Amino acid sequence: MSNTIRSTQRVLALQHVAINPPGLVGEALRRHRIPYDIVQVANEALPDPTQYSAIVSFGGIQHVYEEGETPYHYIKQEEKMLHTAVEIGIPVLGICLGSQILAHAFGANVKAQPPAKIGFLEIQFTPEGQQDPIYQGFTNFEQAFHWHGDIFENPAGATLLAHHNSGKHHAFRIGQHAYGLQYHVELTAQMLEHWLNDPSSRHDFIEDRGIKAYNKVIQERPQLYPLYHTHSQLLIENFLRISHLIN
Repeated sequence: MSNTIRSTQRVLALQHVAINPPGLVGEALRRHRIPYDIVQVANEALPDPTQYSAIVSFGGIQHVYEEGETPYHYIKQEEKMLHTAVEIGIPVLGICLGSQILAHAFGANVKAQPPAKIGFLEIQFTPEGQQDPIYQGFTNFEQAFHWHGDIFENPAGATLLAHHNSGKHHAFRIGQHAYGLQYHVELTAQMLEHWLNDPSSRHDFIEDRGIKAYNKVIQERPQLYPLYHTHSQLLIENFLRISHLIN
């Protein structure tokens, strides 16, 4: 994988659905005065990745194993772009669906695993993850939040960085600075509020996991979101350092 020199300091944000904007990632970019472009992947052409210092691919309701179907044909194009970006050394951060697209771009299997996994969880680091700059400043775990019905296998040659006590892997690195996170690090308090209380998503949550699981997340949120916010900010800023966008 080469390291193409880019003259611009600009980030590309790939958004797949309206309810999953850049959130905390966008806040960090604005805080550090780093310009960024948001591309609505379903409706807009993907730009030349070499015009960007880093790429962040966010979550969504799409499934990579349906990329051949008309509604999701654009997923295949995103896979090609992310593969190119990684090969020429552009840092990539794939979040939830974004991690699945990145994994699939490098040959990993992505499949449904019902019921959906929803809620707060503590991510444990592998020995490699403990040494990786993406987790610099963390101690024993990361307070995370996940909402996904699909899972990825670790891509061939990728470094497994984090897992959960359930045994499922949750983060990997391809090359030097392309990361896939099965969980979300971009949720503002307002985004999480909307996800939990929007009638459609609330219905989906309860249908998948039941009212007991839903109430558990509602009860945990006041205690766990502050640490989630702190850990998410730390990881995002670590990625910006890896991308040489901040010191």
